[in-house]
Amino acid sequence: MANITLELIWIRNLLAKIDFPPEYPMRLYVGNKTTIHTTENEVFYERTKHIELDCHIVRMKLEKKIIITKHVSSDIS
Repeated sequence: MANITLELIWIRNLLAKIDFPPEYPMRLYVGNKTTIHTTENEVFYERTKHIELDCHIVRMKLEKKIIITKHVSSDIS
């Protein structure tokens, strides 16, 4: 999720440089509700210490309304 966030920021900056700045937040579609909750939650638990830095990157962009996360169901039926 952090890698895709960085890619979205790169695309956003590229669009701004060619005089086409995005007017709305960029959408990041995620298939895991736990991941969304972890990035939005400011409290880190012992089990999530290893992903703390990645969550800070995503959370910072969420707070600035640069990206928004949406859940996508992976249910086939």
